[in-house]
Amino acid sequence: MWDVIQSWLSVSLFIKKRWVGYLIAAGIYGLILILPMPGVETEARLCLGVFGVAVFLWGTSLLPLPVTAILVLFLLPFSGAVSSQDTYAYFGNRAVFFILGAFILSSPILRSGLSTRIALAVVSRFGNTPAKLIGSILGLSAVLSCFISAHAVAAMLFPIVLEVVRASGSKPGGRFGLVAFLALAWGVVIGSNTTLLGGARGPLALGILYNTTGDKITFLQWTIWAAPLVILLLVVAYGLLFVMLQGEEVSLKGALRFLEARNNQLGQISQREKLTAGLMVGTIALWVAVGDTWGLETVAFLSVSVAFIIGIAQWREVEEDVNWGVVLMYGSAIALSASLETTGAASALTQLLLGAGIGSPLLIFGIVVLMALTLTEFMSNAAAVAALLPVALALAQKYGIDPRAITLGVVIPAGLGFMLPVSTPALAIAVSSGFVRPPAVIRWGIWLDVIGYLVFLGMSKFYWPLVGLKW
Repeated sequence: MWDVIQSWLSVSLFIKKRWVGYLIAAGIYGLILILPMPGVETEARLCLGVFGVAVFLWGTSLLPLPVTAILVLFLLPFSGAVSSQDTYAYFGNRAVFFILGAFILSSPILRSGLSTRIALAVVSRFGNTPAKLIGSILGLSAVLSCFISAHAVAAMLFPIVLEVVRASGSKPGGRFGLVAFLALAWGVVIGSNTTLLGGARGPLALGILYNTTGDKITFLQWTIWAAPLVILLLVVAYGLLFVMLQGEEVSLKGALRFLEARNNQLGQISQREKLTAGLMVGTIALWVAVGDTWGLETVAFLSVSVAFIIGIAQWREVEEDVNWGVVLMYGSAIALSASLETTGAASALTQLLLGAGIGSPLLIFGIVVLMALTLTEFMSNAAAVAALLPVALALAQKYGIDPRAITLGVVIPAGLGFMLPVSTPALAIAVSSGFVRPPAVIRWGIWLDVIGYLVFLGMSKFYWPLVGLKW
């Protein structure tokens, strides 16, 4: 009986908390409508109201991201901010189709066993000492995150790292387990910024950029502009992990036996793995060579079509592997950002920020980067990009900053959350292992946050002008 009462009370409390959140969201919408904003048109005010509700829901995770996306797609036309025709036209942005194509392509990589084979081969080859093993996990997770969605890499490598840690004799609370799983999480987070394939936040940002200004960032440009930060942060991350590992005695005999056994289970490389590897190499080559002229999404769909034609992708598997809710969320975020621009709402927000009297483009850029880095610790990096980038682009126009630079100033820092599990699935997966405690994530992650911020500002100021990005 007492169990029933406790269950009823917990459910009632949960419902009450949710309704309090809904009331706060409604209050935010109403407050934005009645606040004095001289010169702001009705449509812009209504759009700002929807934006305020979306930011609150994204930040609190009161509703799942795809559900918030549906709510935004309902509120924009229902409130009268923009017409339904424009709302759903914005949703059909080319970036959404690139995201979809990239997600579909990741399915045969995982299903064929190619990614597992690569992971086991690398860890077995370079993991004969604790320091080398940690370095191989860090480097492998970073490299794979250049080509596969970061959360998929973390999920794929998790059981391998877990078995290696257990086979080494490490227990929860031990230093080796902590370092191994932080190497996995940090490698995924850092490496996912190298290309547009590491996470959907990059294509999302490009969609917002193109809708707002008409500017583009090519696949190759993105990698060239982001690479120094990735390399330097990987070096810093390895240094921190090496320091954490000192004084820990670990026997890797059991771990190496496990890796050898798993490699033997895989057998000879299959035809599906060979075809998948060839297709991915060809796809990346096309993205680099003709992605700007053909369109990244066109190349992605060409490769998806080939994958189905030659039989390395199966629709049943794709249905299970693709996160359709994420696709919905990104399309909705792009529609919201486009509405903020066309109604003048983004300009209105910019005018409010300009009231602070800041006159330095460098200072504005630094503030935007810091805001992106801070927001991503408390909400998903995609939500941080969707909330901040429209305002940042408006600021860039006012201060004469290259919109491509301000876009990178939002989306790359938004992919560098190292302190809280809510910021990225990779950290959440690491904590779920039982070998990593949240206080340790915060204590060591803050170093990467601070160093990442300083390195990014230095890179944008001194390196970007050398490679064609002057802001």
